[in-house]
Amino acid sequence: MPVPATIEVCEKYLFADINEMTADGIPELIQQRLIRLRDMYNFWLQFPRKKDLEIVSELERRYNVSKSTAYEDIRIIKRLLGDLAKTTKDYHRYKFCQMIDETFEMARRTKDSRAMGAAANYYGKYTQLDKEDILDKGYDKIVVQPFEPTDDPTVLGIKPIPNVREKIKTKIQQYWSDDIEDVSFEEVEFNEEDIFKIKPQGNEAVL
Repeated sequence: MPVPATIEVCEKYLFADINEMTADGIPELIQQRLIRLRDMYNFWLQFPRKKDLEIVSELERRYNVSKSTAYEDIRIIKRLLGDLAKTTKDYHRYKFCQMIDETFEMARRTKDSRAMGAAANYYGKYTQLDKEDILDKGYDKIVVQPFEPTDDPTVLGIKPIPNVREKIKTKIQQYWSDDIEDVSFEEVEFNEEDIFKIKPQGNEAVL
């Protein structure tokens, strides 16, 4: 299966149960791979500092897959999880929600309703449950209109002039002469203050 198609399947079914996958017609071989990817996805979330080689070894040990298959799995997991070498935000989001769950459970066991409410409030704010979901307006699906340069005026609804190039050539020959020569110009000197000087007139000042 090509990687883009695999990514799309993983995004939809990574955390789905077997019955859902089967009902949607996902082949058993792909189901097994999804379970393997899910396992290693969660494993990498728990140990975000592990290097690629360590994850490869873990895949080989757990699932007895080839090294090339293990590296292909890692490439897919990174697409889903984010590059752990650059950022661990996904991991911290996961850990934050986990800590909130643990705090809520501890408060429930001790019957601390105030702490339970605080934990639920933090969880709601973090997951932005109080806000409407952002609607996908589909701007990424807008196809850029192809434009091609043309000298055909009919594309603008303008009636073309017959033999326009020949007429242009004729006009150039008609008005062009070898007698035409460049002329120099003389700069005119004037005093701006004399021209634009404000002259008082009575109680008013006029130009």
